[in-house]
This record gives sequence, structure tokens and C-alpha cells, in this order.
Amino acid sequence: MTKKFTLFILLLKCLLISNVSAQINTDRMLTIGKNALYFEDYVLAIQYFNKVIKAKPYLSDPYFFRGLAKYYLEDYNGAELDLNTCLNKNPFMVDAYNVRGIIMNKKDNHLLAIEDYSKGLNIDRNNINLLINRGNSYSAIEDYKNAIEDFNRIIEQNSGMLSAYLSRGAAKVHAGDTIGALSDFSKVVERNPYMSDGFASRGFLYYQLGRYEEAKKDYDQVIELKNDYANYYLVRAAILYQLDDLRGTMSDFDKVIELDPKSSLAYYNRGILRAQVGDKNRAIEDFSRVLALEPSNLLTLFNRAILYNELGQNKEALRDVNIIIDNYPKFDQAYAIRADVKERMGDGNGAQIDRMTAYKLHSDRQNKQLAEASETKDSEKKEAGKKATRRKGDKDIRNYDKIAVLDDFDNNEQEEQVVESIRGKVQNRNIFIDLEPVFGLTYYSGDTLLHRPSYYEKEVLTFNKKELYKKPLKITNQESEVEGLRYIRLTNDINNITQELQDEETDRDILIARGALYTMVMNYSNAMADYNEILKSKPNHVVALFSRAYARHKMVEVITALEEETQVPDNIMLQGPIKTKNNLQQGPQEKEVSQILDYELIINDLNKVIELAPNFEFAYYNRAIIHCLKKNFEQGVKDFTKAIELNGDFAEAYFNRGLTLIYLEQEAKGTADLSKAGELGIYKAYNVIKRYGSEELSSKERIAEVE
Repeated sequence: MTKKFTLFILLLKCLLISNVSAQINTDRMLTIGKNALYFEDYVLAIQYFNKVIKAKPYLSDPYFFRGLAKYYLEDYNGAELDLNTCLNKNPFMVDAYNVRGIIMNKKDNHLLAIEDYSKGLNIDRNNINLLINRGNSYSAIEDYKNAIEDFNRIIEQNSGMLSAYLSRGAAKVHAGDTIGALSDFSKVVERNPYMSDGFASRGFLYYQLGRYEEAKKDYDQVIELKNDYANYYLVRAAILYQLDDLRGTMSDFDKVIELDPKSSLAYYNRGILRAQVGDKNRAIEDFSRVLALEPSNLLTLFNRAILYNELGQNKEALRDVNIIIDNYPKFDQAYAIRADVKERMGDGNGAQIDRMTAYKLHSDRQNKQLAEASETKDSEKKEAGKKATRRKGDKDIRNYDKIAVLDDFDNNEQEEQVVESIRGKVQNRNIFIDLEPVFGLTYYSGDTLLHRPSYYEKEVLTFNKKELYKKPLKITNQESEVEGLRYIRLTNDINNITQELQDEETDRDILIARGALYTMVMNYSNAMADYNEILKSKPNHVVALFSRAYARHKMVEVITALEEETQVPDNIMLQGPIKTKNNLQQGPQEKEVSQILDYELIINDLNKVIELAPNFEFAYYNRAIIHCLKKNFEQGVKDFTKAIELNGDFAEAYFNRGLTLIYLEQEAKGTADLSKAGELGIYKAYNVIKRYGSEELSSKERIAEVE
């Protein structure tokens, strides 16, 4: 009895120690994840939060922090779902309402954002973050009265919060209270003369009020404080233009282009100024740069057509003006220019028809303007002395000769340069988007930046227990490159296995080991010969069947890559490596037949694997890729889905299914899959979400959210 009691106490102690250890580990994982989040290592942070969620799914904190990481990666749907889960578990987490409200703002759903901020304020009435965010949301829906009330509450609590004065001032501008707005902006300038936003906001308001000298004085101060922001120079250029300082205007446009070489607005405006001073060839260069950045910018195209016409470059002028007339068939000035061009090119009849058309359209427009003249607004009369400009978003072709000014301050973050690290906002990296590659068996898996859990299969583990080679076979779709000393070592290993095979008592399964080594050194023919030899005596050998399909796939992939080196890809997305079998003597029809045979041989092996091992998810995954290469996308989606059913953490399957669904124009479902792939470690999913993803949750996710 004493022994039993002692054993019971011992067992209880072990359980307690185990529980304490688990508690410490989860807390530590959460802390490490939060540290990674702080240092902007968002992808790594998500991996740690995943571990906490797996161990303790009832906690709300890891869902909140994982949602926050996804928000920074611009996976707004994934972040929203995590925040929903967090709030279901803990409806009193104020920060979760705040972040979810910000996400609703990003989706332009300001009413839902206001609802979230209000829920948070019901819990924490004086939360400044919630008040300022709700105030900005009210401004976004033009409810300036409520916006100003929220900003008033903030200032009452914290009169030193200058951002609240800036936001209230902006709301007052839109509400028509320019005196109150100037007072708010001036308070910011007085309290912190080193804060550029105060001068910028007041200077922009001065510009809108036509007080250009005061606007210039403020923007001189702005640029002295922050001289590396292109949009500040754009605004000052517009101010200098109104002050007839063309030299200063041109200098500021030059500076914008120096800071932001892709600023189409700066090239356009500089082109307008160059045309005005007679520098026509350089103006054409600027307009051509704009069109390279924005091929559909018709105002720029018409400006270039005018200059080509003035320079007598008939072919170029006719090309440009034809496009303008196709898009604006009632634009009289375009017909007048085309008439001049046709006259010079000897098409007298065409020129006469265009002149008559231009005259008729011009007369109609003048009559309409006379009828509307009495209805001219007082505000328009007041601006009679102001130089004509147009808003950045104004696409009226008749405003082609006006410089463009910003509607407001454009603070959009520029795309980051490509970097090797996966830290920071990986969604901004420029990457090539394609399906994740097929899986195979190899002895040397390629290293990855982000380590996910290794994949296992029962049949592979059984084979590895035989220890026929010094290393176990691994399932991976990232094979290590073989070169230099490793190539020599693998070649020696192949020779050693060949020697062993001369002994009749050697386990013939060692052919699989040699086949895997042959595959690594890209000797695919010998690899398949080894697998064929095994399958003669063991036709149901799952590992041999799967490996033969993989080797055949790799062989055709390499051959096709060589064939396509000089070809331009037709389609970035879902362009697979297998298209044709390389045979320069084959015609298109024969190549198509070879292609089908390659696919069918691979699929036959995978079908057999699935028949023998119905839980072998990698066979479904690889078969799905072949279906996609055959453009049988619906079947590909079915196989990816089956692979996911068998392995709920199959990151590559989620990524490929998501990409395929987006290709099939099922953006909401595809975005959900990509979000899951990113969560599981495929960081380039966030780049795809940013470029092609849907802002709406899929219907399935909406149902889950309601439940």
C-alpha cells in the first residue's frame, strides 16, 4: 500500500512538473513572438504564436498578436479572422477592437470601423487611440460634427496631443471652418516648431485660400525640417507656379524626380513647363516617361501629340492623336491637330473632313458654354486671377495643358527594395509568383530561411528503418544543390552502392537509395532505370512509384527549361515547367503528344501510389500540380483540397490552391488559402495577397464568424 501511495505521489509530481514546464514554454513562446513582432520580424512572430495556439487554443492573446502580425503584412482578411477569434474568447480586449477597426478602415468600411471603435470606448471611455481613430473614420464618411467632437474630447484630456489638433483642423477645413482650422494648425506650429506636419497643413490651407506668400513661407520651413519627402516639393512647386516663379517651380519638380524617379506627376508637370518655355524635345521626353509609367494617361498623350505636330513629326503625331479621338470622339482640338497632320501628309480630303468636324464640335461647345455662363458660381469668379491648375485625379481631357496638384498629402508608403531577409514587410518584395514545386524524396534537403516542421510519411519511415544509406530519405520540395565536393561524394556513394549490388544477398531496395542519389546529380535516366528494376519484382512498392514519378517530373522540367530559355513566358501565374518534350525534330503536334505522354506516365504512378496508400498527401499534391500544368485547374483544386484534408498544416497545398483559385477568379477563397499558407510559413503568400487578393472574406469564413 505504501509503495502504491509513493508511486501515486511520484506520478502526481511528474504531472505537475510537466504542466509547469508546459506553462513556462508557452509563456516563453508568447514572449519570443512578441519580441519578434517588436523587431518587425512578422513572419517569425507568426510561427511562435502558432505554437502557443496549438498548445493552448483557449487563450485570446496569441490570436490578437498573430492578427497584429498579419495586419502589418497586409493580410487584412487573415488578421480580421484572428481578431474575431480573440474577441470571441475575450470580448473585453480593447486593443483588438482598435486593430480590427483600423482594418475596417483599410477596407474602406468606415461604418464597421466606427462600430468597433465605439465598442472599445464602451469598455475604456477615454481611450485616446480609439477616439482619434473614430474621429478620423467620422471624417472619412464626412460626418465632421462627430469627428470634431471626438477630437475635442482628446484635447480636453490631453491638450499636448498635437496630432489631435492636426486631425481636428483637417475636419474643420472640410466643414468650412477655415478660421478654426488655421487656429488649430497654428497651435501645432507654435507648440512644436520642429514638427513639419504643422507647417505643411497650414501651408496647404494657405495655398487653398490663395495666400501664396504665406504658403511659400510655411513650405520653405517644411522642407528645411524634412528635405527628403517628394510630395512636399510637389506642393511648393504648385505654390511657386502661382507666384510666377517658373525657375523655382522647375527646380522643385527636378527635386521630386531626384527623390522619386517614378513620380509621373512630376514628369507631367515638368513637361508642361518645358512646353510652355519652348523646350519641346525635352518636354516630349518627360511626357514619354509618364506614358511609360502610366500607358493609359490620355492627357499626357495629347500633350505629346501637340508637340509632335508642332515639330512636324507627322507619323508620331498621327499615332497619338488617333488614340485620343478614339477615346474622346467629341474633342474638337484633337480633330484640328489631325487635320494639320493629314494636310502635311498629302491627305487633303481627310484634312478637310477633320477641320469641318472640329469646327462643328467647337461651335456646339461654345453655344453650350454661353447657355451656362449665367450659372457661373461666385467661387469660380473669385478665382479668376488664379493660374489654372487641375487636381491630380482630374482626367478631363480639356485640362490637358494645366499643371496637376495634389488633392491632399499622399503618405502612401513606397515599395521597399528586394532584400534577402524575411524580416519586415515581406509583402512589398518583388518576387516571381508561381506554384510551389512538387515534393520528392531526397537525402539532402535544401536549407530554407524559415524552418517549418518536417513532413513524414509512414511508407518512407518504414523504408528508412532499413538503414540502407548513411542518411534517411526526407520528403521535401527544396532539394539541396549538388556541386563541388558534394557532387564528388555522391558520385562515390553511387559507385559504392553499385559495388554492393554485385553481391546477390544485398537488399535490392538499395536501388531506391541509388535512384535518389542519381536524381540529386540530375542523372534522371539512371534513376528511373533503378526504380523500374525494383518495380519489376515489387510492382506495389509505394516509395519506388512515388520516386519514379518525381524523377520523371524533374527530367521533363529540366529539358523544358532548356527549351524555353529563348521564349517569353505567356503567363506569370500558374505557368508550369512542363510544356513540351524537347525534340528539335518534332513538329507542334508531335510535341503535344509527347507532352501528354509525360503527364500521363507521371499521373499513372501517382494514381498507383494513391491506390496503395490513400493517406499519402504528397501524391495528391503532386498530381494536383500536373493537373494545373494540363490546365485542368478544377481537378487540381480537388487534389490540393484532398492533400489539405489529410494534412491540415500543409502550407504548400494551401498556397497552390489559393493561387489556383485566384486564377479561377475565386479571389475571396483564394485569399483565405494564401493567408493560411502565410500563417504556416510561406511568406511570399503575403506578396500575392497584396497584389491579387480580395478584401472580402469568403462566404465560408463569414459563416464561421457568425457562428
